[in-house]
Amino acid sequence: MMAAKRGRWQVLNFTVLVLISLIILFYFSPGFKQELAVAQTEEIEPPLMPAGEPNQQSSAYDFHSAVPAAAGTIAEDYFQDAVFIGDSRTTGLQLFGGPTEAIYYTATGLKVDTISTKPVVASGKQKITIMEALDQHKFDKIYIMLGINELGWAYSDLFIKTYGEVIAELKKIAPAALIYVQSILPVTKKKSLQDNVYNQQNINKYNELIQQMAAEQQVYFLDAAAAVKDDEGYLPSAATTDGIHLNPAYCQLWFDYLQQYYLVGTTGGVVKDAS
Repeated sequence: MMAAKRGRWQVLNFTVLVLISLIILFYFSPGFKQELAVAQTEEIEPPLMPAGEPNQQSSAYDFHSAVPAAAGTIAEDYFQDAVFIGDSRTTGLQLFGGPTEAIYYTATGLKVDTISTKPVVASGKQKITIMEALDQHKFDKIYIMLGINELGWAYSDLFIKTYGEVIAELKKIAPAALIYVQSILPVTKKKSLQDNVYNQQNINKYNELIQQMAAEQQVYFLDAAAAVKDDEGYLPSAATTDGIHLNPAYCQLWFDYLQQYYLVGTTGGVVKDAS
């Protein structure tokens, strides 16, 4: 009886040892370790964000802040796939110091409510609206500055609502483009004190609305006014002959700013600055 019982224990112990040996061999086999590593990676690492477009929402970028200064000055060829949209001030940038390889869609008196209705861009023997031109010619970068001509509007909320609709349309037309919304440039102190409409108080109010709208639309706000304003926040008298439009030297300062405040490319849907 005792011998039979001892024999059963020996068989059981042998079986357990065999099972333990098989488990050890299986665990340390190359194939199993590779599968285990993959499984651990999938469980620990978060899924990578797909390489999205700049206009996609990204928690890594603070759209409520103006674009920060980059590590260095970007070469002018950065703007060869860019379009500048604006009123006569942007026309001044084109004429006096802006990037020569960029395209300019500008018109005197251009406003947020005429950008889609006023034919200003030459197309063959006729003129088309800026939105129509953008639909025909795609750009990687869009710079837009509007608002100086709308300072006299009775309702600022109508201005910013319409501006937001313009930006939303730009995002539909050019979903892969970097869209830069620039602040309204200042006017001189003399102009501001003498004019009930074109004054710095109204400009500052509109710029706050524009920055908020850019954040809501998830596009990039450029504080271009910082490039040309003096310590009081006005346009220096030496910068202009009429208190509003920039002379060539200050157009160059504006462009210098754009060469220092910029973004390039995407990584995981996050726009990076260049270094």
